[in-house]
Amino acid sequence: MSESIIPEGAMPEPEKPKKHGRAKVIDPLISSVPTLIGVLVGAITSHVAEMQKVDFEREDRFRHEQVERVASVAHGYDSLTAPLTGMISAIQTRQALFCRHMPAAAAAENMLRNSNLLHGRLFSAGAIDPSATAQYGAEITKLTTNPDQNVRDLANGLNAMIGAFTTVLASVETAEGQFLEKREAFQATLMFEVKVYFPNRIRKDVEQTTDAFTAIAKQATSVQMPNQYCRVDADTLSRNLITLDVRAAREMTSFAQSLEPELGEDSAGGKS
Repeated sequence: MSESIIPEGAMPEPEKPKKHGRAKVIDPLISSVPTLIGVLVGAITSHVAEMQKVDFEREDRFRHEQVERVASVAHGYDSLTAPLTGMISAIQTRQALFCRHMPAAAAAENMLRNSNLLHGRLFSAGAIDPSATAQYGAEITKLTTNPDQNVRDLANGLNAMIGAFTTVLASVETAEGQFLEKREAFQATLMFEVKVYFPNRIRKDVEQTTDAFTAIAKQATSVQMPNQYCRVDADTLSRNLITLDVRAAREMTSFAQSLEPELGEDSAGGKS
């Protein structure tokens, strides 16, 4: 049987398989995957970068706000220091002269009390009844016209002591009122922000510092009882206040510099 010879090039080409409808849809998608991935990666990268920028700006803004809060606390400390300085200065102004005459005043008071000419006490040792000071003053005034010269001399001496003490007391009470007003403002506003925004270590330090200012005020105002006036060491109180003020300012400056290292010593109201 003879073989049929098909001329070269006359062999029919095999038919290409027909694409189903689904393949017609999938193939273009597959071919575009790299482009889609690039777009998605770019979008995600851009979003992340934008979020990082927002986070950085938010953190930067919070840090600056913290520094402003630190400065407010430092100025708050100064507002407490000023009236305390005035209080201590008022005590120091007359303390030396007043206390030089205190033993004689105490002795005169005891003599008049023992003679039943005077009730209550201001200068001798013992408890003082603040509600009886008006009666005490009235009795002393009356005794300055007593027929007995010795009684008049004792009364006049006590009257002079009362006048000197009243001058000191007026200055101390004025400064105390200013201190209480500033402390109330500090606790109502600044302490709220401290408790909300400051870390625990700084919060405790601010609380302790405020308590230390109050302790100095309490010691200073003990002179409101005349027989305690000479017990107050005003010079020591003054040194303690300076030390406290400097330490408090340095604590705030250190905290501010931990937030913004480039800040100088005076940026948060610090003192050298």
